[in-house]
Amino acid sequence: MTEWSCENPEEHCDLHACQLSYKERNPQLDKELFDDPRFVCLNCGAKVHDGKNVCRPRPL
Repeated sequence: MTEWSCENPEEHCDLHACQLSYKERNPQLDKELFDDPRFVCLNCGAKVHDGKNVCRPRPL
C-alpha cells in the first residue's frame, strides 16, 4: 500500500471525505460525517465519525 492509497478501494466512494472536498457540500451530510469525530484519515487528515468515510482510518 502506498502512502496515499485507500484501504478499501472497492468501497471508495463519493462519501469519502477526500472526495467530498471536490464537490458542493451538503450541510446535513457534513453533520452526519463530521460531527463527533472518532477517526482521522492518514491521507488527508479529515476527522470523521465513521472510519468507512476515509481512505486510511485510524482511531482518534
